[in-house]
Amino acid sequence: MSRADRVGTQRWLLRASTALALLMLGANLLAWLRSGTDLPFLDDWRAYNEGRATSLLPVHLFAASNNTIAPVGLALDALAQRWLGGNPLPYQSLSMLGVLGGMLWLQWRLLRWASPDMKTAAVAFACTLFMLQSGSYWGEQSLAYHQGLPLLALLGAALLNFAVTWRQGWRNVAVCGAGVLAGLSYVSGAVGALFMGATWLLLAFCMRPGSALRRRAVQGGTALALAGAATTALQLWLTRRTGADERGQAFALTWPHDAEFWYYLAGKLGRSSGHGFSSLTAEVAWVALLLLTLLGAVLFVGYKAFVTGGRGSARARRTALVLWPLLAVVLVYLALVSLGRAGLRDPAIESAGALFRFAYLRFHFFWATLLWPWVAVVGVLWLTSARGRPVRPAMGWGWLAVIVGIALVRGVFDVGTYYRSASEFRAGEIRCLSRQLGSARPISCPGFEVLDMPDWTKAYNHARDIGASFVRYLPIVERESFGADLLRWDRPADQARVRWQGVQALPDGWMQPAGDPQMLVALPEADMARCRVLGVRLTLQAREADAAQFFFRRLGRAEFSEADSVRKSYWPGLAEGVELEFVADSRTGFDPLLRIDPADGAAQFRLTELRVACRLWAGP
Repeated sequence: MSRADRVGTQRWLLRASTALALLMLGANLLAWLRSGTDLPFLDDWRAYNEGRATSLLPVHLFAASNNTIAPVGLALDALAQRWLGGNPLPYQSLSMLGVLGGMLWLQWRLLRWASPDMKTAAVAFACTLFMLQSGSYWGEQSLAYHQGLPLLALLGAALLNFAVTWRQGWRNVAVCGAGVLAGLSYVSGAVGALFMGATWLLLAFCMRPGSALRRRAVQGGTALALAGAATTALQLWLTRRTGADERGQAFALTWPHDAEFWYYLAGKLGRSSGHGFSSLTAEVAWVALLLLTLLGAVLFVGYKAFVTGGRGSARARRTALVLWPLLAVVLVYLALVSLGRAGLRDPAIESAGALFRFAYLRFHFFWATLLWPWVAVVGVLWLTSARGRPVRPAMGWGWLAVIVGIALVRGVFDVGTYYRSASEFRAGEIRCLSRQLGSARPISCPGFEVLDMPDWTKAYNHARDIGASFVRYLPIVERESFGADLLRWDRPADQARVRWQGVQALPDGWMQPAGDPQMLVALPEADMARCRVLGVRLTLQAREADAAQFFFRRLGRAEFSEADSVRKSYWPGLAEGVELEFVADSRTGFDPLLRIDPADGAAQFRLTELRVACRLWAGP
């Protein structure tokens, strides 16, 4: 093959590897845009239930939850609530593009720094396919991606420390800043920054004194470790102090001396390579192979970089300065996840195999996916060392085919099914909430008990108050369950609350309009002040077609107005009468006096039923 042909083949290898990653990112985005639903999901409800969805106050941003503080992510959530109405569709789309797209760019830049050979970088970059598989942070909770922010910051710290040409002082400040950002994103980011910095310092002592790379490892490692130590201390102080996070502190921990810890951790590592084989034996064998490959890659690159020297050692050192710290970060993360999550399972999950499979269900595998491009780099490095010559383009295409084949077999490309499943779950939640909304009874749906939310009403009220986008799709409408009765026409004591104006009484309960017919209904002041959505159900008989109008006054208003009224037409013909239902909405409560105009003209009418009920209370 001529040099021009080799260059052309190399160029197409780069294009194919890049296109695969970008197409996978686009597939996730399109699947989300197609199947996403404007409704919070599980943990997203906490901010609404606690009344802090738009808050940027430090007391809320630094509040401990699930054994972590996440002020960076919570600030982004508050801004998304203010600017996007909390709508998961644009919010998850933007976070997906920002975080995943940012990681793709950072991985490429680091791969090119560690491996000047374009073919090696292209083959390794193709392994980002596993980072882009479904089931990670996107498609469910909008806030789940908070756990991905530390990785973005830590990869950024590595790039800043080794691949930029800034002055030493500014570079160290930037690395430290990235570490602080990681530490304030999640507890795993704080510990990850500490371990990444410590690993750089450890590797620095294995390098030749006085080398530029060694100086950067020492300086950057010190800056990052200090940022990690400071934010780790802050995380521990704010999460472990008495009363700070009672729910998180109550988690049953699974320690490394328990075999369950390792079953769960191995499952997370296996899930990072795809969705898993149906056969448990085959999947265990596959994970064992992954572990051996990872261990071999780490040992080989360390041996090549710091023991043998010679050809390829410079590239090996660069690779080691990314792979070893990244491995330390991933292992400490998986250890933290296994510590806190292995015990959070159904009691029926007892066997080692069941626990191993259980680890495949959650998104915490994502961090491990960042290792596979670097394992591929080491594989190419080993191959070139063994052959004594560089990788040819044809071999690069072969490696790419193997990576794509593994991704196909492991279900990496099947993103549509996952997003459709998440959409179906949300659709069930919408049906559940809609059936109960407006009943004035506690509202709860499957999954809410995990959130300690026996009643969704408080969250809904807060969402209404701040104008959350999903509220428009969940209005309070007419339904069979009318709400908590404030007045019933069939109760004599309640009839005494009704005063007529502009009517003349006729035999058998019929009324003749004499001007502007009105019913003035007096209700308990305290109840009306607490009510946020009011329902009125009216049944009347009429001799002619006419219209009825319901007037209400928001709390503090002195006069009735057309703006605060609901008008409905009706027609005669039913012996039992016509039923009309009105719904009024006020965020501040209602005046205790209501007005109902049963007729607009001179037609006679007879009232057979009147119910006034509160459809939504403000709370206790």
